[in-house]
Amino acid sequence: MLRVRKEDLRLGMYIQSLEGSWFDHPFWRSKFMLVEEDDLRQLQSSDIECVWIDEDQSLAPALAHLLPQEPAPRPRLLEELSAESSVKAAPAPEPVSEPAPKRAPPPDDFRVAETVLADCKAAVRDLFARIQDGQAAAIEEAAPVVSGIAESVSRNPDALITLTRVRTLDEYTYMHSVAVSALMINFARQLQLPADYVKQAGTAGLFMDVGKGFLAPELLSKPGEYTPEDWAEMRRHPQLGADAVKASGDLSKIVADVCLHHHERHDGSGYPYGLKGDEISLFARMAAICDTYDAMASARPHRAARSPSEAVAEMYKLKGLFDESLLTSFIKSIGIYPVGSLVRLESRMLGCVTAQRRDQLTKPVVRVFYSIPQRTQVPVEELDLSEVPEPDRIVAREDPSRWGLSDWDSFALTILQGQKARRRAA
Repeated sequence: MLRVRKEDLRLGMYIQSLEGSWFDHPFWRSKFMLVEEDDLRQLQSSDIECVWIDEDQSLAPALAHLLPQEPAPRPRLLEELSAESSVKAAPAPEPVSEPAPKRAPPPDDFRVAETVLADCKAAVRDLFARIQDGQAAAIEEAAPVVSGIAESVSRNPDALITLTRVRTLDEYTYMHSVAVSALMINFARQLQLPADYVKQAGTAGLFMDVGKGFLAPELLSKPGEYTPEDWAEMRRHPQLGADAVKASGDLSKIVADVCLHHHERHDGSGYPYGLKGDEISLFARMAAICDTYDAMASARPHRAARSPSEAVAEMYKLKGLFDESLLTSFIKSIGIYPVGSLVRLESRMLGCVTAQRRDQLTKPVVRVFYSIPQRTQVPVEELDLSEVPEPDRIVAREDPSRWGLSDWDSFALTILQGQKARRRAA
């Protein structure tokens, strides 16, 4: 690793980390190859002073400013990477008739995501406790948490989002915050928002429910239905959270706005102010969708979890509560059958969705493991439903409890993290 002044940065360097506050630069992640002129200019005009460079991963010498001024030939790989970023004009590649299918994520992606999740869970628990004790300055320490979530989403969005569903009831608030942060980052990228807004979306998702930490723990863990008095108390958390974020002075107005308005609904039926339509900010409308999806797909003290695909179907039925165009984009970001969904195929097999085809949402990659006619588990076999000729197809989403899979999320992880499955011949 080499420490380089921002003035000495060059295209082709691999940035390992950025010194200084996470709020001093516009990037939503801290590890990336520097190949775009705009990124270089933004770094050099930001408030950071120095950058750590991984020389082994760099395509250009990290100490280029110390070399002779005669320009060295650009590495061929840098030419290829730069073609789409206008660093150097290049002929457009020949179009392909069909994008390569996205295969099931390798187990390494889940192992990396598990490490990120363990670190985030501990950090968020400590962070919320300190904020509730009046240490508003602790908010600054959220930067590495959001950065870790963002990097995991960049590597494989499905891995972290799937892992967050496996949680105990006492972890709900903290794991929900990590899950919503990951969903918000993935959603913002689907909407192609600028990098700074992607980062703020992730931060807003992380702090969205911080106000719940000011409520009585027995209220948050109460089983059964809430009384009207319980609901009145619970509905204080958006204002409490917004006040805590504003007191820090370090976060943007976007984060405070999401804390305050993530329970508003598009038709005006939400709280605390009953805002509707465009009266609700873009980020609060996004957060309402991400928050609801994760709440539906997670076990809570007063309600069992729905499967990911059931949660998507239910939200679509309730789409009047949400911005319809945003809901459509959100579903595209996670899939009609999100990773971890239990589905039944036309071949009368049960399978677990393991990867998405973003261009063909009804044809994900599935690992089949159970034969309905034989009523028995079979060797796990991977099937890409986009393959031809005559691919199998999903005919229904299934309720795991119907098949005796009460702990479905944990069971699905064993399939997702298992050894490479057999590939069915096309």
